[in-house]
Amino acid sequence: MKPSDIPFIDSPSNPRLKELVSLKDGKSDCFLVEGKHLVEEALSHGQVLELYETEDFGFSFPKTTRLSERAYRKVTSLVHPEGVLAVCRKKEEEPFSSSRVLVLDGVGDPGNLGTILRTALAFSYFDVVVLPPSTSPYSSKALMASQGAIFQLRLHFLKAEEAVVRLKESGYFLLASDLQSSLPPEDYLGKGKLALVLGSESHGISSYIRDHSDGRVRIEMGHIDSLNVAVAGGILMYGLRK
Repeated sequence: MKPSDIPFIDSPSNPRLKELVSLKDGKSDCFLVEGKHLVEEALSHGQVLELYETEDFGFSFPKTTRLSERAYRKVTSLVHPEGVLAVCRKKEEEPFSSSRVLVLDGVGDPGNLGTILRTALAFSYFDVVVLPPSTSPYSSKALMASQGAIFQLRLHFLKAEEAVVRLKESGYFLLASDLQSSLPPEDYLGKGKLALVLGSESHGISSYIRDHSDGRVRIEMGHIDSLNVAVAGGILMYGLRK
């Protein structure tokens, strides 16, 4: 496409910019990613629908729109904006196919959730179940914290009852992170197919998940009684890696 053929948006009041901003909460059928790294990840996984940039980044995507700096500032949420963003499609849900599944039971902070997704990818928890009222992993803050991990994970949006049935029917050992009547990670090594549940930052796992879990796991620690959920999740995923 020649530069003269690329659509251009200059006015900050252009209605398309308002539509782009509305995608930031991750609740629509599409979502917005920003920054060169995330856009590259989205392109490499075939999830980009539209590309917006303030200059030529060399992506050569067929549906590209050029934004003026003032139009771009209307959309960006970055402290140090890079001048490129993309509208992406959400992947269709697929069956569980990895030996390790991560279940997020009401994780509300998008920064924590995104960090957990990044850690999940590092430890091969390729399937992630998101239970309400967890925040959306497609929100801008969660996407930035995930650093593109979301494009390599399979996300499953289920209610607790449905998640328990599907996981157990698929042969997973449901292991809930909990301080009550729980054992350290090493006691659960060798369980085969395992689904690790992380609870909300303020209330922990829900009573339904607790009652239907096959086991409960804790982190042995001293001098403090709790950890940030993203930190705790990383420790548990590492401890259960064998």
